[in-house]
Amino acid sequence: MTRRTRWLLGGGAMIVVVLAIAAIVWSTSGRTPEASSSPPPSPTATVDLLAAAQAELEEHLEQCTAAGAPNGVVPDACGIRIPWGTEFAVVADARFRIERMPQVALSDDGFVAEGGELVATVTGTGQDGAPRTETYRTDDWSLRGDIARTTTGIDLTAW
Repeated sequence: MTRRTRWLLGGGAMIVVVLAIAAIVWSTSGRTPEASSSPPPSPTATVDLLAAAQAELEEHLEQCTAAGAPNGVVPDACGIRIPWGTEFAVVADARFRIERMPQVALSDDGFVAEGGELVATVTGTGQDGAPRTETYRTDDWSLRGDIARTTTGIDLTAW
């Protein structure tokens, strides 16, 4: 046997041994999942948080509409705006009724509540100086705001 043949046979045997060792190591090494610092929220926890946010929003809006708006002024924290009423020179009173509550969707930045139906009855003095009462309806009412988790639940702040 020549020197060249011995080198080829030795090199081939070495490659077979290396491949066999690699195959054994690869087949016996199992991947371990990486540890997470916080487990993902369970579907039940997400549903509970959404239900709590919806209940909080409904309670908040019921308080905002219960007493009406003296002098036509709705507290900013209620998230109710009147984009109507240009017929009035002076608004004396505004009463609100929620016929369908908007539905809450949560995000990292806060919340959006859409799909509500709001009715506003505005009383005051018209542009012509005569007493006037108008009822306005919006059937696609929405609110936005911030959400914060507290030790007792969640806290919504409408804009």
